[in-house]
Amino acid sequence: MSVASLLPNRGEPIEVALVNNMPDQAVDATFAQFSGLLRAEAQDLPHRLRCYTFPSTPRSETGRRALAQTHEPIGALYARGADVLIVTGAEPRAPKLDGEPYWQEFAELVDWARANTYGALWSCLAAHGAVLRLDGIRRRRESAKISGVFVCETADDWATQGAARAILVPHSRYNGLPRADLESRGYRFASFSPEIGVDSFWRREPSLFLFTQGHPEYDPDTLAREFRRDVLRFLTGESADFPPTPVNYFSPDAYIGVEDLKANADTTRRARFAERLNALLEHEAPQAHWRADAARLYRNFLAAVALGKAACSRRLAL
Repeated sequence: MSVASLLPNRGEPIEVALVNNMPDQAVDATFAQFSGLLRAEAQDLPHRLRCYTFPSTPRSETGRRALAQTHEPIGALYARGADVLIVTGAEPRAPKLDGEPYWQEFAELVDWARANTYGALWSCLAAHGAVLRLDGIRRRRESAKISGVFVCETADDWATQGAARAILVPHSRYNGLPRADLESRGYRFASFSPEIGVDSFWRREPSLFLFTQGHPEYDPDTLAREFRRDVLRFLTGESADFPPTPVNYFSPDAYIGVEDLKANADTTRRARFAERLNALLEHEAPQAHWRADAARLYRNFLAAVALGKAACSRRLAL
């Protein structure tokens, strides 16, 4: 059965709202990742994608003008409405999420989505912010950044329908949500890693809220680009520690090369170090082995949303 066949009116598109809260330099890439995955998995589902952003998110004036060409302020979403909401993560600026400059707008979005959408997907930091708003659950700092492609065990539920018992998911985060805290508040776990904890989980609000601590939307080279960014931040003194190398991602030769770089890091010769790093990474061609698992998650989510919309339409017709 196709996703489109679940709709009460196959000609009526599902309205999808993407709230892009990434910094200026990552806005376009993030939009391409989410919209590409959505487009690929909604081929038989009539849908319309619109993009929004929080006015309170710190941006350069140049970035703000560029964003205005493709994204609308969040108030336009409330006026127009949406069936499906997807909220990206963001680069944290404050020690606590409720200290972020956009927190009040974000909290309002969580409240609105509960009763005004059929489903909402909260990615990484957005997932952390949503459970903080819903239940006061605070994320906890990990001992080191979780970065790489991890094997996650799957539960037997709608989100993992058709999946193998183990799937691959990219993760890139410094913080995590304790499983016990989520379980005590009635969240259901779709995938979990013994190594890094909860991957994806969900709860009805009554809108179907799906949360991902990982990044199934990532492109093949995203982790490599983030690693390079983090290394350069170490070189400039923005970060005190050399970043962890993404696990289960690079070739064996690359891991050896990175360890050599790390052992001989000379932050006084930044240009030379950056050249060596670039030379090492340019020969890498990571593969998105997680792509099929990501596609399945999105397909299952869209199908669940379509079912929810169809059920609501039937009740209204009675």
